[in-house]
Amino acid sequence: MPRHLLYLTCCLLIFSGCARIKPSPDADVIIVGAGIAGLSAALEARAHGATVLILEANSVGGGHAVKAGGFALVDTQLQRSKGIQDSADLAWGDFVHWGADPDPYWTRRYAEESGSEVYDWLTERGVDFRMVLDTPEDSVPRFHFTRGTAVNAVVPLMREAFMDPGIQFIWNARVSELTRSKGAIDGVTVVHERTGEETRYKAAAILLATGGFQNNLDMVRKYWAGPNPPQNLLKGAGHFATGDGYRLAQSAGAHLQRMTKQVTFYTGVPNPRDSAGKTAYFAQNPAAIWLDNYGRRFINESANSKTIETNLRELQLDGFWMVFDAQGAKRFSLRGSPWLNAETIRQEFLNNPAITQSADTLTELAEKMGLPAANLIAALQVWNRMLQLGTDYQFDRFNADAKPRGLKPVQNPPYYAVRLHPMTRKSMGGPAISSLGQVIDENRIPIRGLYAAGELTGVAGINGSHGGSGTFLGPSVLTGRIAGRQAAISSSRSTRLKWRRSAEPTGEIPDYGLPGYWHYDAVHRTALELRYNCAQCHSEQQPIGPATAPAQRMKQLSTCSNCH
Repeated sequence: MPRHLLYLTCCLLIFSGCARIKPSPDADVIIVGAGIAGLSAALEARAHGATVLILEANSVGGGHAVKAGGFALVDTQLQRSKGIQDSADLAWGDFVHWGADPDPYWTRRYAEESGSEVYDWLTERGVDFRMVLDTPEDSVPRFHFTRGTAVNAVVPLMREAFMDPGIQFIWNARVSELTRSKGAIDGVTVVHERTGEETRYKAAAILLATGGFQNNLDMVRKYWAGPNPPQNLLKGAGHFATGDGYRLAQSAGAHLQRMTKQVTFYTGVPNPRDSAGKTAYFAQNPAAIWLDNYGRRFINESANSKTIETNLRELQLDGFWMVFDAQGAKRFSLRGSPWLNAETIRQEFLNNPAITQSADTLTELAEKMGLPAANLIAALQVWNRMLQLGTDYQFDRFNADAKPRGLKPVQNPPYYAVRLHPMTRKSMGGPAISSLGQVIDENRIPIRGLYAAGELTGVAGINGSHGGSGTFLGPSVLTGRIAGRQAAISSSRSTRLKWRRSAEPTGEIPDYGLPGYWHYDAVHRTALELRYNCAQCHSEQQPIGPATAPAQRMKQLSTCSNCH
């Protein structure tokens, strides 16, 4: 079948976001955002008797968590089964030492409750944690993983939400405004991205779980810690991390705190498939050395993320070079998209002169990099000599106690130099919340009817000044549950949603870039890229068409791992 016909065939409204679902404009709790914080809040609100309406700007749920890794969890059954002795006191000390200035209340609470309120709660819902990894910020292994990425934690939550008639979703729904009545937030105005229509929905409580703002470069620069944000800053966060929730919370009088606390990765490589040149992928190569714009090595390339980010912020480098040889090219990797593999990385990155310079001699490579050849040659000679001696006397990357395992001299042409740029990643500040998840103003007075959870809140300041491994997903679940519980309790109504659905698809095939079709287009581009046929995701139980029935949605969830 020709590729364009395959695309048209596959594009017959396969995801649940393609169904036209119109609820009555009443619910006990409205949740804005169907990421892991929003889903946790929805399930907790339902457990306390509230009817829930989830509004999601994307056409699928899960948010950025479907691409994330693991959870930092304390004193869990999995740790105990592996003989790992952890405790709240130990975790508290680790979090404070690493983060430098985390919020004391929320950090202590997370250390004490993550085992029961996150780990146990998730496992009760079918999340199967299999591994616990050690990380530089923790004194004991605490980084929990499922069989793969966090998509395997999101899907069980989506499954439970889909099966609950008291939780309903509206997809492709961007909240443009909060409404207020008698001094309390009581509803939202929604723009339906695929039609442009506006609708108002009412609820006794509104809970914002919209994620961070790291896909909004203007906001990132506005709140940059320091006077000089990088000029060549690239986007490395979720597509929908646009900062809408911050604007909404601020319009209601919320106090924004810790907004300059941002996680920035500094080994971003431009996405060659982004014609706008704004997005990036995270690059790694344990065989490479890093050189500045003068051809000088300036850091221990194997240092932990906190050290690297702190040093590079101080150096204010707007970019630098990752240099390696033909042997090192085998260890160059990128992450951030399902289409990345050994072949696409070589063809679209290493063989792309807009991203990578390559040459058979160091003199030629230096000329292409715009560096003094003598500096480049000297840097590599010193590196190779230090490997022979077994001591990195420049930056202590290896020494007699830390052998240079896997490191080899850079001496086998062709030589490569990849230009690296800072890329946005995670937000560690946002609307301040009370211990019950209520959004509070600058006087620490709760804003009636308004709640928040997840990365939008900077996960309540638990990371302090330095993002840790797994300290976004776990706190998102905890803050989501807390806010969802209180939103349900504070709701004075027991309204039941009445739903009517149009079972007929629109019949229209969207063009690339239409509002409301981002995931819809992205998933089919990926299917074509990976040469999937329709049966890879579709079957008799999940036909090509809108997933409206619970059984169809269950089947749909099983296909998430095809791309994530």
